[in-house]
Amino acid sequence: MRIEFHTNNAQITQRFREYVEPRLESLQRHSNRQMEARVGLSEQRGRFRVEITITINGTILRGEEYDRDPLTSFDQALDKVHRQLERFKSRFERTGRRAAKAVAEAEGQAAEDQQASAEESDDTLEIDDIKIVRTKTHILKPMTPEEAALQMELVGHDFFVFFNGNTERVGVVYRRKDGDYGLIEPEIG
Repeated sequence: MRIEFHTNNAQITQRFREYVEPRLESLQRHSNRQMEARVGLSEQRGRFRVEITITINGTILRGEEYDRDPLTSFDQALDKVHRQLERFKSRFERTGRRAAKAVAEAEGQAAEDQQASAEESDDTLEIDDIKIVRTKTHILKPMTPEEAALQMELVGHDFFVFFNGNTERVGVVYRRKDGDYGLIEPEIG
């Protein structure tokens, strides 16, 4: 397993590395495919944020937690990733489909920010009041809406942008308030 460390306002100590690496490598026993891990550590106001992103053959699993102790934050984020991995494996086995090919970058943070802006209902909002503070790229790979919904669940987001291989158009799956899923397929008009 390849492990990358990234920091922001924090320093990765040797103790942290020695704690993290064997625990991440233990995830490898859950899959016969090559995994890559990215661990982000940042500190703000005495709290450590640990973000773990695992890539398995293109499928992204992600966990993020905050605590005053970086090792506790890591353990809690790793628990989230482990649950996602178990859910991914059970769905993969149950459906018999190659859900691992349902791939797209999972950090759709920019898309979340855009959705939050779009849901703004204040009619007095002017174009000058809108400030885009972060831009992310999102690799679109062909998948079905069901695979996109699975990927959305794995990364823990409320929506997911994907390229629909059936219609050859970009689509968005989202979680509705009633717990079901919706699909948006844009039309150029």
